[in-house]
Amino acid sequence: MIAFGIDIPLVELVIGMLIITIILIIQAIVLVTLLIKQHKKAQKMTELIQDLSQTILEIKKAEIEEIDKLHKRL
Repeated sequence: MIAFGIDIPLVELVIGMLIITIILIIQAIVLVTLLIKQHKKAQKMTELIQDLSQTILEIKKAEIEEIDKLHKRL
């Protein structure tokens, strides 16, 4: 095959493109895997933050009830 006036063997060209394609596919697979792991960690973090917020809210309600009981005694 002649490209830009240079004789390039077609087999070597196909092998080169195949190698480049395989490298790109491997990079894409690694990237998707990392993104999925990060997404799972972010979901877990969101759940933990919601649990923490709920616990803090329950503690505040209990404190308010205790303060109301003390005010009624006085």
